Amino acid sequence: MTSMNMFERGGTTLVAGEGVRVRDDAGNSYLSATSGLWNVTCGWNHPVIVDAVSEQLRRFSYGTLFRYDHDVARTLAARLLDIAPGRFERVYFSTSGSSANETAVKVLRRYRSLIGQPERRLVVSFDTHSWHGTGIGAMALTGEDLDQEEYGVDRRWNRLLPFPDSFAAERGLGPDEAACREALAELERTEGDRVAAVIVEPILCSGGVLMPPEGFLEEVAAATERMGAHLIVDEVATGFGRTGRMFGAEHTGIRPDVVTMSKGINSGYLPLAATLFPAEVYEAYESSGAYLTHGETQSGNPAACAAALATLEVVEKENLVRRSAEAGARLRKHLDSLLQLDIVGEVRGEGLALAVELVRDSRSREPLSPMEMAMVSHLCQRNGLLVHLSRRCLLLFPPLVVTNAEVDEIAARLTGALKAVRSR
Repeated sequence: MTSMNMFERGGTTLVAGEGVRVRDDAGNSYLSATSGLWNVTCGWNHPVIVDAVSEQLRRFSYGTLFRYDHDVARTLAARLLDIAPGRFERVYFSTSGSSANETAVKVLRRYRSLIGQPERRLVVSFDTHSWHGTGIGAMALTGEDLDQEEYGVDRRWNRLLPFPDSFAAERGLGPDEAACREALAELERTEGDRVAAVIVEPILCSGGVLMPPEGFLEEVAAATERMGAHLIVDEVATGFGRTGRMFGAEHTGIRPDVVTMSKGINSGYLPLAATLFPAEVYEAYESSGAYLTHGETQSGNPAACAAALATLEVVEKENLVRRSAEAGARLRKHLDSLLQLDIVGEVRGEGLALAVELVRDSRSREPLSPMEMAMVSHLCQRNGLLVHLSRRCLLLFPPLVVTNAEVDEIAARLTGALKAVRSR
């Protein structure tokens, strides 16, 4: 998050981008190991996407999905249903990952009332590290501390479960897998008949690219099914090739009942998100004659949908899912070599979603302070590299179009910055 006074002090103002590089108003060039906010998967100024958006704006610049539809949204919906990691019947477009997740919860809670289960209102998510957005409803799902209490976020109908954090658990600073499994079982025993849905990310990206232990998400899915609830898989950060598969859930044995998408859906060129629902949800609304009182003015904007179709074309023709896996393996090899530095405690991730856990020293393995983490990020930027800060980690999410030479350059610049920290 950005502090309000950052804008008054004046931060870095970016003015241009090409491929995996961006430039600020002072003429400085940076390798973006953040893909913007993890969403510019095809890189900046990709001609296929730019041309598709320009052509769409000239042909039909805006079309509402209230009472009407338009051809680009219909084509994109069919494409998403074809590639999604599950069996879905309907697509609901929105403009952000936060709104996609709020759509999922809102639709499923009303669905429970429509089928005679009004008592099923609870939505379960994971605490401390999960991120599902900053809308007032999405903040209730988000486990990271976003000052929810201060913003008046209502969590009466939400439950937060612990998510395994093996690195923290080794130091007594976080839950281990056994405790997390027991908390899940306890929720199922005590409140399972009140749960409408469980929402989980295949990898908890914002919280530090936390990888679920083998079999953990499968147990979450099994418990969700036993409770008679829907499993929502939040693919906002992990979808569209980011993890070396088209969707992050493909690394596991789970199949979502509902899936949410944004970020890489159109390489960040325009605001767009999607929530995909199974047949029984749509049919409950239709058979009861109920209206879904929901929507945004820019939902399924034609130009945004055109950007998404072009992005999918680029991902397919340029083999970017495979490229993510290969470039991610190359970058991971570089990052693993950093474990010899006493400031690096762990490296983890899949594809081009990677985290470097930073510690005070290799003996105590205590986390760096927020000020020290900010200093590392600043040194990276001075070294021509943009990284994303998590609470204890540097997150690396380069565009999927990154070349081998650029991967090597990212690693070299990061190494230089980390070595500079210890020289201070």
